[in-house]
Parts: sequence; structure tokens; C-alpha cells
Amino acid sequence: MESVVRLLEINIQNIKNVKNGKVELLNNNIKKSLKLEAGDVLGIYGQNGSGKTAVVDTLGILKTILSGDSLEKSLKELITVEEKECILFFKFYIETLEKKYIVEYEITIEKIEEKIQISNEVIKYIQFVDGIWEKKQTLIEVPYNKEIIKPKNRFKDILANNEHKINIKVAEGIARKLNISFIFSSEANEIMRNIYDPKNDLLVILDILKKFGKMDLFIVSNKEIGMITLNLLLPLKIKRNEAAGSIPINIGQSENLIINEKIFEDVKDTIKEINIVLKTIIPELQLELFEQRRELANDNEINIVAELIAVRDKKKIPLRNESEGIKRIVSILGVIIAVYHEKNICLVIDEFDSGIFEYLLGEILEILSSEIKGQLIFTSHNLRILEKINKESILFTTSNPENRYIRFKYLKPNNNLRDMYLRELIVQEQEEELYKETNTYDIRRSLYKAGELNGKKR
Repeated sequence: MESVVRLLEINIQNIKNVKNGKVELLNNNIKKSLKLEAGDVLGIYGQNGSGKTAVVDTLGILKTILSGDSLEKSLKELITVEEKECILFFKFYIETLEKKYIVEYEITIEKIEEKIQISNEVIKYIQFVDGIWEKKQTLIEVPYNKEIIKPKNRFKDILANNEHKINIKVAEGIARKLNISFIFSSEANEIMRNIYDPKNDLLVILDILKKFGKMDLFIVSNKEIGMITLNLLLPLKIKRNEAAGSIPINIGQSENLIINEKIFEDVKDTIKEINIVLKTIIPELQLELFEQRRELANDNEINIVAELIAVRDKKKIPLRNESEGIKRIVSILGVIIAVYHEKNICLVIDEFDSGIFEYLLGEILEILSSEIKGQLIFTSHNLRILEKINKESILFTTSNPENRYIRFKYLKPNNNLRDMYLRELIVQEQEEELYKETNTYDIRRSLYKAGELNGKKR
């Protein structure tokens, strides 16, 4: 059995305008149920600037950390302006052939002048043994610039050996210099492997989370939407076997892809999969991939230069000439197919409704919300979706930065969530305010006054 990873909960402190926000996902009660439910979908709705994209940004940071990549300096701009640090917390369910775990990872990232750095990271876990969940334990904690590693009783073999202690110090220094997580760094991993058995809980959990970050967590951000809208790049998301990631297609001048020879067959198979679904949602449209030439790269690897074009009614059309919505669907359809079939995939999409026909989007999400094996998290403004997916799958943002995310209370099975949401915007019945009220008279007056500044008169 392949290991299973599922994100259960996210806690955000001091990202953008989110002072505190808790996001609970469908399977957050797995400690009691011991079984993953299908249809693990979460849609996040709310007013502009109310914290929806902060969830996407937070999961983007998680992917960077688990993948062992460097945190960018631009992350400093995501930390709430008047705050010195952000604290991010993630809870996972992990299942292997032999064990089940609930794993919690928390990281503190602080602003220091013009840069950012990790100041603390800790992993705690609960293990399911002989039919019961054991007490929570600290698996590893790295309080940078204080003690090298904790807890002492778990790492006594390292702390009692000067050579190991020096190696840990060096690895921590490298992590600090590269602005990466020490816990998920290759240097720390190598040290641990030389000391501990591969079946040790520490190595098992770290290996599974690292694979999840690199191979199974997909983020579709607003930045990618912008590149598609401006006809610059189309990031083609793929997930097949051991090939996972985003291949940039230069749609500004041509439809050329540069693909490593080792994954070219995986890309071709992904295009075949996309075509099977594409013709059911956009009739008469198919994609074709043509190999143009092979090139020797600087690292002595062979790259294949290929062209991706659209075919409609047997006529070949440059992909850049298709609508933004079609390009968006093409970009993400491969990984939507993957998340439909694979338990470990977590797909995060900002503004899922951007450029996509609302009826089609509703039909797709209705299917995913009942049948998906993986996990889908998305933000949207399209209210039709509120009528198409489970009420438990919807989270609303509030106007309170100290409690940014809530689910509706007092819901009955026959309630129409769309109607309830629209009513709530006018008549506040929930515990938190969802909408900072606007006034049509004020908007009309401001438009008039803004025009007067430039001498515009009606």
C-alpha cells in the first residue's frame, strides 16, 4: 500500500490581512472516524480583500518548505504590515501499511530588516497503536539560535556525539543561509539517515511529507492566471507516475514546450488524458502535441522541443487564440484528472471561476464534490457553486481579521446556501459580519466627484 497524506487543518496568523484564521477541512474528524471520506472539497467565499487568497499563499509557502526550496524575500510582503512575524500551522493525516499518524507542523517566520528568516519550526504527532490514539509527542523542534535540536530524549544519540552535533550545527547554518527549512533540508535528512533506522517515525513522517510537497501538492495562483490572460505563458500542470509539476508553454510567440526526454512520454500521456475529458466539456476541441526537434542541454540531458496546438472541427488553431477560459481549463485539466483519481493529490486553485462558464463550473464541481478521491481547495466568487456542492464544503470569510473564516451555523438540509448567503450580507444572523456594507449613493457620488477632478461632466 502506498502511503496516504491528507491535509486536515490550516491555522494562519499574520498573513496579509489575516490576524487569525482557522480552516478545517472535510476529514478533520478522522481521529474518530478512522476513514477518509470521498468528496474532500473546500470552496472559500467572501468579499474582495477578505482573506481568500491568503489561504492559497499560505499553502504555497507550505509547498516551498516541504520541497526544501528557499523562501523568497517577497514573502516579507505577505506578513501583516504591523507585525514582526507570521505563524503557520498545518495538520495532516498520514497512513502507511503499518501505521496511522496525526501530524502537526508549525513554523514561525520573522521579518528582519529587508529579509525574512525561519525562527522556529516544530513537528508533533499522535500515533494510532492497538486501536487507540497515543498521547501527542514532539517529533522534532528546531528553535534557531537557541538549542540545536529538541526534544533531548529523542535526539540523545546526536547530542551525546560531538561529530553529530557539529554536523547538525553546520546543516542548520546552511539552512539559515539558503533560507530553507532545516527539518526538510537534504543536509538534515542525510545526517538522520546515517543515525536512525529507515522505519523510525521521524524518517517515515519526513519522507512522506517531503514527497507530498514535491509531487502531490499543486498550487494554481493568481500569478498564473495573469500570465494566461496576458498571453505570456500557459503553465501546463501534469501529474503522472513520478512526473509532477508545471511545464511553461510560451503562448506569446509560439506554442513551444521544452520537455526533458525522460518525461516526454508522461506529457504525451497527459495530453491524451486531457483530450478524453476536454471533448466532453468543450465539444469539438482537442489538443495535439508535435515533436519538432531534440536539443542537447547544458547538463548533457536531452530536451525535446515540441509544439502544442488546438484542433477544432479538424482545423488547427494557435492555442494563444483560444479564450482565456479554454486556456485556463487546458492548464489545469491534467491535474484535475489526477486529483479525481488519486488520494494523495491536493489541488489548490485561486479564483477557480475566472474565465470559466458558470454552468460548466457548477457541473464540474458537483461531480468532484461527491466523487473526488484527492483534495480540492479553491476560492471563487461564483454563487451558483453554493447550490451545487455540499454545504460542509463551503467556508466564508468575515470582516473580522481575528476570526477570518467561518462555516454557517443553523443550516437545515433543505436550506439554499446561496439564498442564505445573500440574505446574510444584508441581515446579519451569523456570529461574524461577512460584508463591510457599501452604499450605492456613496458609490454614485464618488464616481461623480472623481470625474469632476478631471473636468468630466455629464
